[in-house]
Amino acid sequence: MSFFRLKDLIRAVRVCKTAADERGVIQRESAAIRTSFKEVDSQDARYVNIQKLLYIYLLGYPVQFGQLECLKLVASPKFADKRVGYLGVTLLLDEKQDILTLLTNSLKTDMHSTDDYIVGLALGTLSNVASSEVAYDLVDEVERLLDSPRSYLRKKATLAGVRIIRREPELFTPFLHRAKSLLGDKHHGVQMGAVALLAEMCNHTQEALDEGRRLVPVIVNQLRALLGSGSSPEHDVGGISNPFLQVAILRLLRVVARGSQHAADELNDVLTLVATQTDSSKNVGTAILYECAVTALAIPSEQALRVMAINMLGKFLGNRDNNVRYVALATLSAAVITEAPSVQRHRATVIQCLRDNDISIRRRALDLSFALINESNVKPIVTEILRVLPHADLEFKPSMVYRLSAAITLFGDSLEWRIDNMLRVLSLGGKYVNARDMFKFIRLIALEADENLQRRAARISFALLERDVSQEKMVVAGTWLVGEYADLLVARSNNAAAVAASPTSPVGGLDDDDLDILGALGKPLAKKGDSPDSSGSAPVLAALDPSEELPQAIPEPADIVRLLSAIAGSSVVSNSSRHIALTALAKLSGRFADSSATLASIRTALGKHTQSMDVETQSRAVEFGKLLSQELDAVRTGVVDRMPAPEYTDVPYEEYVLNPTAMRMKALTIIKRPAMQPVDFVEGESAKEAAVRAAAEASKQSVVSDLLNLMDEAPAAVTASQPATAAKPVDALADLLGSATLSSTSPPTKTAALHHVASPTESSGGFATEGLDSEYDIYNSHGLRITLTPSKKPTLPTVVDLLATFYNEGEMAVSGLNFLVAVPKSQKLQIQPPSGQHISVGATVTQLVRVSNPTKTAIRLRIKLGYTVDGQAQENMFEYNGFPASVV
Repeated sequence: MSFFRLKDLIRAVRVCKTAADERGVIQRESAAIRTSFKEVDSQDARYVNIQKLLYIYLLGYPVQFGQLECLKLVASPKFADKRVGYLGVTLLLDEKQDILTLLTNSLKTDMHSTDDYIVGLALGTLSNVASSEVAYDLVDEVERLLDSPRSYLRKKATLAGVRIIRREPELFTPFLHRAKSLLGDKHHGVQMGAVALLAEMCNHTQEALDEGRRLVPVIVNQLRALLGSGSSPEHDVGGISNPFLQVAILRLLRVVARGSQHAADELNDVLTLVATQTDSSKNVGTAILYECAVTALAIPSEQALRVMAINMLGKFLGNRDNNVRYVALATLSAAVITEAPSVQRHRATVIQCLRDNDISIRRRALDLSFALINESNVKPIVTEILRVLPHADLEFKPSMVYRLSAAITLFGDSLEWRIDNMLRVLSLGGKYVNARDMFKFIRLIALEADENLQRRAARISFALLERDVSQEKMVVAGTWLVGEYADLLVARSNNAAAVAASPTSPVGGLDDDDLDILGALGKPLAKKGDSPDSSGSAPVLAALDPSEELPQAIPEPADIVRLLSAIAGSSVVSNSSRHIALTALAKLSGRFADSSATLASIRTALGKHTQSMDVETQSRAVEFGKLLSQELDAVRTGVVDRMPAPEYTDVPYEEYVLNPTAMRMKALTIIKRPAMQPVDFVEGESAKEAAVRAAAEASKQSVVSDLLNLMDEAPAAVTASQPATAAKPVDALADLLGSATLSSTSPPTKTAALHHVASPTESSGGFATEGLDSEYDIYNSHGLRITLTPSKKPTLPTVVDLLATFYNEGEMAVSGLNFLVAVPKSQKLQIQPPSGQHISVGATVTQLVRVSNPTKTAIRLRIKLGYTVDGQAQENMFEYNGFPASVV
């Protein structure tokens, strides 16, 4: 059965009660349409059938058999047929299909039609499905229509031009010549198309970018006209004149002014005008202000304008709209790299967003909170994040715990604060702490803490284990501390007045089998203002508050034995935790060797596991029980004596652990003005004064901005530890890496560059190719060999792509790869993330370095290389300038 009208087909589909019924209807109708295409050669029937096919396509069913019929319908002289035909072409075809070449003649014919709406259909289709071949064939027709007297056709032609440039950037010349006239068009639709066309050209060619910068005054005047003109009913949205065009112009200005201080200076006034005259109470105004803020941050604008942009984004955090808060948090996470002091002013608002109802807002707020951490604010931010941790989403907790550990390790100003807060992390998120951070914490206490801190850590661990044993890493670390420092745990501290409390007494009336691990095994230290209850026992511990002191307990030896025995027998702990508890019980025999009652309790506790179903548990219980026998009394003390600090290879935290946005930041390129760079010596300022000023400026930045200094497009600061001398000129490349001279451990400039000169190749594409696409060895040590392969694109003659390839030719894996590059100030640099930071034996990793060299000067690279091989960290800094003169 065939449904003769589209309405009938829609009605038949809607009355289907099951998916199977719907599939049956579609299959029958598709078969009928296919038969009609073969037997009936009528445009009227084809018109109805294509309509029904498009409806079937929207339902998600395959309709490829109708592609050719759409092209036949396009050839009809009727506008209605062409409209449905072009719609089918747009939906059912794409630029990769060969059948699209059959469409070229129809498009060209319709572009010469006297009916403007038919011409508009052809241009609209070209804007959606044009391939490279179609773009070459029809670029002349589109160029002709740009001069049409009808604004409708000029608008369509500019959008078609965007598609052509996107597919074939080298066809930009005819469009670039008309850019100024199109930007000055009175019709807003043509202006918006011209803005999109110019932005596309600027993104692909340097010549178009230079022309765009010359047109900045024209673009600024158009934006001023929108701000100053009264809102017309045709373009008014919420009382704002054409906000869509304003947003498009701001995005164009961001493209043309990026990297150009002169262009940025021309935008300062108009950006200030947009920020002050736009009403932010409505959504359209907020969109314009957001684009204004992003533009101010993306160009080398004045510091006052950048601060104003950060304040606008901070104001967005209080908006009721979740989308507004989300984009503000995302942009601030990127802006904190260079504008950390300004973003810090909105820290309280960011912390409030951690408790937002929207999960995406919480995720962004969490990322920004970690990115804001530095030496001066680590304590309050860590406290707030710890307060949120117990209630955080499960998917957030692993990342939160890992970054909390990193922040505490990197910025903790005192050993006691680091230990206390790591214990808080373990007690609140011990399930998610990785083994590396746990071992690092145990080593910290064993190696760096004095006896008082070890006693404090053990007492806190005992009190925390009384409360909860569900956090695995807390059980492991706490059990180790209790067993290792049990003698300190029960002894009085030298400053007993600070932790005064009565020792706990055994819990009467309870057998070991009845002991509840979550009960109070020892009395916690009473806090100020607490009072015992009527039974005389200590108050029950409430949930941990990160802003309060951690609970401590001073138990008796019998209480320690009961706690470890209960942990070993608990069903909620893992086997590895049970093994640690048995080992801790054995250690108690050495700590309390003079107490026969304690030794008897230990033997009893170990005896319960001699018949365990777990082989390792049973083995430990039997062996430790044998160790406690009388015949081994002479050697027991030495066996269970205090262990030295555990040794393991410490893997440093990744550079971007606190702000992953810094690594993947591509949508927003933040550049500082050269005048704001501390590396540039002001007139009359000595090198020493400049170095001190640079160090003071750098100290205000967060850890992420410090790590990114070497990778920013703008030069980094000269460090105070390596000041430049006034009598000796500062090398431009060394200046970028914060060092006036190479370190003595780095390879020499010439000998480190083990390059070979490739054989010259023929020139093509309008630029010399000699020396391109050849590998140049720049480093070879410890089994790691690095090569650079320069290449160029014909469309970007001033840009050299350097593909760095890292070969692991040694016998050990290479990890922690960190490859930083700097160039002279006359050149610009863009470094892409590497394909990996771990290189297995025989494997390779690549990383793209892009150098913009408009002055065509010799490429000189200052390279800072860091990696770890066989547990040994290797750091080198060297210079490479071995490219042929043609590679510029």
